[in-house]
Amino acid sequence: MTHPSNSHHAPPHNPRRFRHAIRLFILNAILYGACSAFAGVIVGDSLRDTNQMKLLLAFGAVPLVLAVVSTIVHVKANRWTNVDDIAERFAHPHQTPHE
Repeated sequence: MTHPSNSHHAPPHNPRRFRHAIRLFILNAILYGACSAFAGVIVGDSLRDTNQMKLLLAFGAVPLVLAVVSTIVHVKANRWTNVDDIAERFAHPHQTPHE
C-alpha cells in the first residue's frame, strides 16, 4: 500500500544528507570554537584561577550547543546556500560547488 507524499515530513534517512549535516556541524563548530577561543584568551587572563575552569567549560560548551542548534536550523530550512558550498569543500576541496 502506498501513501501519498506529504511535504511536511522529512524524507527517509539519506546517508548523503546526513554526511552533509555532519560537515555543516564541523564547519559551525570550527567557526564558533575559533570565536570562543579568541574571547577566552582575552577574558581568561583577567580572572582569578578559581573561575578559570568555569570559564573554560563555558567557552567550550556554548560553541558546541550553538553549532548543534545552527546546524539543525540550517538543515531544516532545506535551502542550499554558500555555507553548504563551504561545508562540501571539506570533503571535496577541488570540485566545483553544488548548483
